Amino acid sequence: MSTFDPTNPASFDPSQLAEMDDPYPVFDALRSSGSALFTSSGLLVITGYEVADETLRDKRFRTGPIAARFRQMLPPGAAQDELGHRINFLDAPDHSRVRSLIQRAFTPARVLDMRPWVEQKAEDLLDTIEARARETGEQSFDIRADLAHSLPSLVISEMLGVPLADRDRLTEWTEAVTPLLSVQVPTDQLAPALEASEHFAAYAAALVAKRRAAPGDDLLTAMLQVKDGNERLSREELLSLVVTLYSAGHRTTRDLFANGLYTLLQHAEMYAAIVKDEDSAPGAIDEFLRFETPTLFVGRVPTEAAEIAGVPVPAYSPIIILLAAANRDPQHFKDPNRFDIARDEGAPLSFAAGAHHCLGAALARMEAEVMLIAVTRRWPNLRLFGPRPKSWSSGPFRGLTHLNVSAGNAG
Repeated sequence: MSTFDPTNPASFDPSQLAEMDDPYPVFDALRSSGSALFTSSGLLVITGYEVADETLRDKRFRTGPIAARFRQMLPPGAAQDELGHRINFLDAPDHSRVRSLIQRAFTPARVLDMRPWVEQKAEDLLDTIEARARETGEQSFDIRADLAHSLPSLVISEMLGVPLADRDRLTEWTEAVTPLLSVQVPTDQLAPALEASEHFAAYAAALVAKRRAAPGDDLLTAMLQVKDGNERLSREELLSLVVTLYSAGHRTTRDLFANGLYTLLQHAEMYAAIVKDEDSAPGAIDEFLRFETPTLFVGRVPTEAAEIAGVPVPAYSPIIILLAAANRDPQHFKDPNRFDIARDEGAPLSFAAGAHHCLGAALARMEAEVMLIAVTRRWPNLRLFGPRPKSWSSGPFRGLTHLNVSAGNAG
């Protein structure tokens, strides 16, 4: 893997992100060369907010060629089937058909109806943390593991009808498969990723068969039942959706909340502001998404020659849209490297935009908001504990390995 040279922004390669504890100075260096630039590896990298937003909404820039790349790059098997049919790598008309069908089962009303249940589960998790503190005398706990991961995992398991006892192994498979989403898959991670994909696909197939035989009141049953005339989800599309929804349904929300809370706890006055006024929580979640974006980038491919920010782009030349860089574009956000939960400068691009705007965005926001309100209610004096947590990056995703905190009044 090459090393990024700040004096030569064209030396950037997305694989370098895995080695960066803080990628934002690198994004600033890239942006110094303009909102879009070609790297020495042949990728066009977009860092500007307006340019990123326009590209995401432009129908000439598609994701279907990415699915085709997976079908060519990966050996026949579960990984090829899953990534080759993943909803975010489908173009119209397939994307429109699949999204239309799944949206009917994944409605905002379903998310709203779930909120009281999610709130209760959050309280249960906080009760568990406090009970453990009383029993063990521990002065701190890992809120990433005990809340930020646990709650979204509970929610998506409930929505898909996944038994809670299976959550840990599904999480292990999710983490093992993630490197396949890299621009270049690390050689030593390919075989474990392919093996995990096989396990995950077999599990998803068994879960689907179980729901066909005994329908329940869950998202998976609704996915099996949705239809539009003769249109249904194919077997490959359905299995891919199960894997995608489970992995994205907990990992992205976990990292969104943990990344943001870590930053918030470095600004005690802002944490106190949420304690005082819970109505500021939604704005804080927006700033979590903007300031420490959990999904660093997405890919697009132009199906015809185009021009982006004055840069000519040949047809089928790969494009990396750095969502995290766009979210700190000084042309769109004032003083972008300053964390401020009171910002009112429009939504960040953390969930992308256009036809591929994240299907689960409303659910992720709701879960993060519920967690933030629950924590600030329960622990108004929450603070960071111990050494600075380490960051990790795999494929397009970035988060913390842990987040140790002290609740002060816990127990």
